[in-house]
Amino acid sequence: MFKPAYPPIAVVIPSLDGRIAALRDSIARQTWQPLEIEVAVGVRPNGRARNVATARTTAPYIVFIDDDAVLGNADAIQRLVEPLIADPTIGVTGAAKLLPPGAPWFQRWVAREVPRIEHAVVHAPLETNPDPPSFYCEITTTCCAMRRELYRDVGGFDATLIRGVDTEFFLRVRRAGYRFVLVPETWAWHPAPANLWALLRKHWLYGVGHAQEVQRDPTRARGRNLRSPLHALAYLAFRTAILPINIVLPYSFAAPSWRPGFKPLKALTSYVGALGYTWASLRKL
Repeated sequence: MFKPAYPPIAVVIPSLDGRIAALRDSIARQTWQPLEIEVAVGVRPNGRARNVATARTTAPYIVFIDDDAVLGNADAIQRLVEPLIADPTIGVTGAAKLLPPGAPWFQRWVAREVPRIEHAVVHAPLETNPDPPSFYCEITTTCCAMRRELYRDVGGFDATLIRGVDTEFFLRVRRAGYRFVLVPETWAWHPAPANLWALLRKHWLYGVGHAQEVQRDPTRARGRNLRSPLHALAYLAFRTAILPINIVLPYSFAAPSWRPGFKPLKALTSYVGALGYTWASLRKL
């Protein structure tokens, strides 16, 4: 019986509607073919979907890919898994994230202004650990890989979070002592929200999810632990007051600082995220 010269790999895909033809085609072109491809269809939220699909697989290496992503290079799975084999201190590897070729103007506008829509391709391994104070990481669960042993040891994804699932999971991995590496010459094509409503809804849910994270882990509050309705209202008043300023002086959470530049979409999405965070915090007070 023929045995491939690479380890067994499981690809796990959360998908609300099961429409993953383009993703499957990109997987079929890979130099390292997965032993298992498991799709969790119609399961919410996405942390639970990933856990459900992972439980149906057995391979020692897991590659998580979102259903609306497409692997960009033919050796993406190989490049993601090889560092995990070579270095046990690496916990998670990730691919860069780019807009698909021919993306419409609105998505290109979003990518220019809003963080985490795109992550540039790197030409050497980039260590990107989610450490305080920003907890920022260039890797997302749009396309990342890890050992099954690590996934099991840290307890899998939080099945209750509305958003922020990757951040919460990655923090547990980091606190267990592992490193995060964005691998070189590797990317996934991934679209931005298609319109303003979808963009704002996404960031409202990010705010709600972040409030859930803070309720579980107050160290994630970054000074915004809203312990009373008065705190919540004061925070909301502050964010409303600085909204016009943020349009021309946006704040960077990746490298905490104020950076001049005209970015109305960034200001608006950040404000809507603050609204979601305040709303979810008030519900728990």
